[in-house]
Amino acid sequence: MLNLNGTYKLLYKYMFIYYGLISGLIATILFDIYQNALSFSYGINKTRWDLVGRYFIGLKDKRYVRDNLNDDEVEKNELFLGYLIHYLIGIIYGYMYIIINIIFYNEPSILIAIIFGFLTILGSWCIMMPYAFNLGFFAKNSNDKYQLIVQGLIAHFIFGIGLFIGYSIIF
Repeated sequence: MLNLNGTYKLLYKYMFIYYGLISGLIATILFDIYQNALSFSYGINKTRWDLVGRYFIGLKDKRYVRDNLNDDEVEKNELFLGYLIHYLIGIIYGYMYIIINIIFYNEPSILIAIIFGFLTILGSWCIMMPYAFNLGFFAKNSNDKYQLIVQGLIAHFIFGIGLFIGYSIIF
């Protein structure tokens, strides 16, 4: 006799994996499209994923804080690694968004997506800016700190909308 309850649990488990993956991928793709559009249209600098890759490659040598990543020597496959980490983090955030939605709602929530999108900027402001780019927390050591903060907020707002779109498409 077939245990349908166990089958549904297994199906739900795999759908959760699929939902988180698609939601995170779509959100990260929209994030990148937005940054590329700003760069192309207005000449605004987009995130340099090669430097992110260079930072993470340097972690293997126990270099956790950098003075200036631009001055470090170029590492092999740093751009690929930077984009890989960028998309992996986007997918992890996608899973987190799906879990929060499952806990509070039974369907995709735009409100949770926007709030969660705004909260994801804290990773950049409190980890990458002070340690990888030596800009201090919330880019306080940068001459363009307000521009970096506003650009980050808008980009992560779009990321949050992308989480919602990704989850809604497959829901």
